Amino acid sequence: MGAKKRSPKRKAAKKKTATKLIDRLISQLNALVAFLALSRPEFFAIIKQHHAQWFAPEDEGALPESETIYQTQVAHAAFVLGYSYAEAFLADLIRDIYLSHPEALPRDKEIKFGDVLERSSYDEVFVYMIEKEVLAVMYSSMDKIIKYFEDRLGLQWPSSERAAIVKANLLRNCIIHNNAVADSRLAANCTDWTEGAKIALSVSTVHEFGIVARATARDLYRQVEEKFLR
Repeated sequence: MGAKKRSPKRKAAKKKTATKLIDRLISQLNALVAFLALSRPEFFAIIKQHHAQWFAPEDEGALPESETIYQTQVAHAAFVLGYSYAEAFLADLIRDIYLSHPEALPRDKEIKFGDVLERSSYDEVFVYMIEKEVLAVMYSSMDKIIKYFEDRLGLQWPSSERAAIVKANLLRNCIIHNNAVADSRLAANCTDWTEGAKIALSVSTVHEFGIVARATARDLYRQVEEKFLR
């Protein structure tokens, strides 16, 4: 099944879509700046004052015990959301590259006959192939995702941001899957935490990640635009 050539009009449409991807991510990260402001003491006081209206009766006393715990929870929520936005951007960037250049898809991957027969057109099979590839990549570690961008797509990952993005991936995994406790992988890749240490991100740390995520995304998008979307 040969790859279909995309018309100039289709390529132009994909360039416009990719532009929206970078704009979307920057907008999402910018919105989290306002969200992080909710960690300020005055907002915690307001929530305490009105918590009876915001929680079910059986949840009485469900608020964090201290302002410090509350601030940490807000920082963790903003960080996890910001990381998810950045990861979604990477997945969508890979997707747009293959939609614009199907010939760039790996030649050594296989799909089952049944998966093909379930689709009613070439375009549906084509989209399925891309989604299968994107899913396989994004379920890897961040180290492997970076390697995919460099080796498979020929894009240079900004070296200054590499360690920060890998650290963010490990932090996110510990916050979500390990009750915000540092595991051995995080401890091995970051001197800020030892294995078993409780992770308490500060607002400034989350802002720092946002700056790194913006810089990395802009750099990668610029390369994708020059190599695939012109």
